[in-house]
Amino acid sequence: MKRGCLGNVLFGILLLAVFGSSTYFWFTFFVKGRSLPTPNLIGRSIGDARKITSDLGVQLEVDDSHRRNSDRVPVGNIVWQNRTPGATSFIKRGSTVRVELSAGPLVLRVPDIDGSTAGTAMLRLGQQNLKLANLTYLGTDANGIVAEDPPKGTVVAPQSGVSLLVSVPPMPAQYVMPDIIDRPLDQVRPALEARGLNVATVKFEAYPGITDGTIIRQYPLRGAPVSTRDPISVVVSRQDEGGFAPVAPPEPAPAPSAVPPPPAATATTATGTAP
Repeated sequence: MKRGCLGNVLFGILLLAVFGSSTYFWFTFFVKGRSLPTPNLIGRSIGDARKITSDLGVQLEVDDSHRRNSDRVPVGNIVWQNRTPGATSFIKRGSTVRVELSAGPLVLRVPDIDGSTAGTAMLRLGQQNLKLANLTYLGTDANGIVAEDPPKGTVVAPQSGVSLLVSVPPMPAQYVMPDIIDRPLDQVRPALEARGLNVATVKFEAYPGITDGTIIRQYPLRGAPVSTRDPISVVVSRQDEGGFAPVAPPEPAPAPSAVPPPPAATATTATGTAP
């Protein structure tokens, strides 16, 4: 019994060895035998690459619609291929290797950002692989970027710093809001506008006992800070359509009659009193 079990085990081991050897043989000569290690075409010219792929029975496809920048590969040579080169990466005969050519080192220039806001300028610098060095503000009537250092169009290295000079409008004149209630709008408005202040909103409301054109409310309130950029709103008194009806004066008393009154006896008789 033991000899039979041992014989079965040995037979199984022998069968497994034969199967493994057969599999390796067929894979090596029928599968791997038709495959080749992927050639390394990086850095080679198109002519050299075509010669290598032709000797291996592989087709070469050059993508002329797209080029890649490279500091190490000369312009026009192969800088990228779609299959990883090496002895562990195989390619079959008759297949295609697609490659892209080098455009040479990336040339960076300081972009034209004059007139842009500081935020837009920093975004443009980041898109060009540049960074902000210094940001300086200058109070002038112009808006946005007025100068950059290095100047626009200068060739610079990646991640170079660019300093920007930003123009901002000067601060407006500051005032303390006066008390203009109970004053005529026709006098107040020219005085405020002469100092650059803007009476932006004028609203009319009926207010008994107040003369037409008199300011009854104001904003900003008295004592609040106000500048030439801040709008000023006022509410002005005005009577309703037809105006307020004035109080009618008392009617004058009628003039005394020149005819004397009738005698008392006659009046008593008229009442029907007995004589």
